[in-house]
Amino acid sequence: MAMFTYPWGLDFETASDAPVHIDVAYDPLDSILQLILRNRGVTAVRPREVTASAILDAPAASGWAWIHGRVMQRDAFIHPFGRPLAEGYEAAGIDLTDDVHSYRSQEQLALTLPVKSTPVLFAGALAMDRFLLDIEVQLDPDETTVEGLTLTFDVDGIEIAPGESVFLQPVLLAEGRDAQAMIEDYADRVAALAGARIPEQTPTGWCSWYSHGNQVTEAAVIANVEALQAAHWPINYIQVDDGFQSQTGDWLTPNDRFPSGMAALAARIGGAGFKPGIWLAPFLLHEDSAALRDNPKIALTDADGASFSIDTWLGRCAVLDCTHPAAEAWLRHVIGAVTETWGYQVLKLDALAYAAQPAHTVRYHAPGTTGVANLRRGLEIIREAAGETAFILGCTSLFGPAIGLVDGMRVGPDVSTEWNAGLAPSVRHAMRMMLQRGWMHGRWWVNDPDCLVVRDTGTSVDEAEARFLATSVALSGGMAVLGDDIPTLSPARRDITLSLLPPTSVAARAVSPGEGPVPSVWRADIGEGRSVLGVLNWSDAPAWIVRDEVLSAGETAYDLWNARIPGMGDVLLRPHEGLLWQVTGPGRGPRLVGDSASLTASGLTARQVSGQLELVNHLERTRHVAVEARGQVIQAELGPGEKRWFQ
Repeated sequence: MAMFTYPWGLDFETASDAPVHIDVAYDPLDSILQLILRNRGVTAVRPREVTASAILDAPAASGWAWIHGRVMQRDAFIHPFGRPLAEGYEAAGIDLTDDVHSYRSQEQLALTLPVKSTPVLFAGALAMDRFLLDIEVQLDPDETTVEGLTLTFDVDGIEIAPGESVFLQPVLLAEGRDAQAMIEDYADRVAALAGARIPEQTPTGWCSWYSHGNQVTEAAVIANVEALQAAHWPINYIQVDDGFQSQTGDWLTPNDRFPSGMAALAARIGGAGFKPGIWLAPFLLHEDSAALRDNPKIALTDADGASFSIDTWLGRCAVLDCTHPAAEAWLRHVIGAVTETWGYQVLKLDALAYAAQPAHTVRYHAPGTTGVANLRRGLEIIREAAGETAFILGCTSLFGPAIGLVDGMRVGPDVSTEWNAGLAPSVRHAMRMMLQRGWMHGRWWVNDPDCLVVRDTGTSVDEAEARFLATSVALSGGMAVLGDDIPTLSPARRDITLSLLPPTSVAARAVSPGEGPVPSVWRADIGEGRSVLGVLNWSDAPAWIVRDEVLSAGETAYDLWNARIPGMGDVLLRPHEGLLWQVTGPGRGPRLVGDSASLTASGLTARQVSGQLELVNHLERTRHVAVEARGQVIQAELGPGEKRWFQ
């Protein structure tokens, strides 16, 4: 019998698929649940799964669950109990039968039941470098009662010798009142334990993928470098994405579309004032690659020692065994050549999750390796080989094992030139998944919301939807990476892109976090009494926004996309449109309210002197500004280099 009290008065029962004794400890001061597996037998045991289950039996009225996936493509959404399941999600962890409705979240879950005096129960793995954790909520078929909660620990790969004990990952198990605050506190605790890397500056860049795909050429990259350089675009790096390599795995052999070689291209990018960046899928080896043919020992085999391969979007590939000395040597050589010999300072690492193959299906060189541990070991090798100054961006990765090793992380699926394509790349699906992971930004890494693709040719995304995408990226506070072909970008779409550079670096929070499947109104406090407010119309129908419902008393807003102070009445959003306002709270003296050129007023000096405000435009383009003074708003244009006083 437990000698401590769990949150919500829960009482857990444990079980395993192997003969192993399970001890349970809970520290109510730190809110940490710990399971310890002990082998009291005379032979080794190899459990794959351990569970801890509790009965809840609580009314579900007005309750909701915040579901999380452990990879960027996995579901992240709010499910209000008793409502139909939101369409367009993968729903892989959801089981709806005539007997029970169950919702499974990965690594983290926030469960809100207003009937409870402390309405939020939060559970989250505090370590994610070896094992996986699923957290499941069970309800009756009508979703009127929450019946139970189950924690399932995936321990596939471990072997426990007689007399040996294994500590599973500690779990934060706490009750509270604010789901958003609790997940942010959880993220801070994980970051401290894992040594998260948070860059001082949120990067901006250009990526070749969404304009040139895997047929990118050296000439196309150089054309964009020259256009960005000539117009003095304020971005940090240029990334050559998938398409430069001769074969997946043969990273050091570029194809004939790059005749000058990758080192020469990096030098050209650096000479233009940008950091060179490059894309790699470092844990995959195409079945036809020279790397696999010449180094067969570096790849995983199946459990019987035979060759092992998987189907990926990059073709049929073998998977790197990151625990094998030969694989480590090969990986260090590749990363060292790319960073030191070629000179690339930004590494986008894709397809990382494939390294985490279930241990019972493959044979890892190091005994006791789990799939998660193989992924983690590979990233450790890459970080060591690339050095501390390299910016590493994770993509298609399990989130947990990458904390402390990557600087940035893609947190949602790919965007595209379509508004809605179901689970396939689209603006709608990418943004609704990305926004639900804003709590990771600035805590585990900088979030990458994926590229700004706002061109008005070769796309089915209209102006409203382009504004939706740009609004969402702005609300992420994360990386702002351009995905369009800059020489062909129209002036209007160019201005949308430029207005988001540099990013705010602050992730917006949902104003009504229980709105499912994803909230519509988001706000980020960016300091000095200023906020960024975004409203997203997810609907196929127009929507009216009531101004006084999204602004507080005394606040003044500036409509970035329309470069004006909005009227006092309601605002109509077109289907799939995003509204982005700069908001300023009450203050003394004249103050800047809005700036059409930059969400963060970059390139604009604002100085208050003796009750007057001096504005200086340091950009080479005209900007529209709004200044509030003595209850009145003055709107004006500032030309390049122009200085003006407001009083």
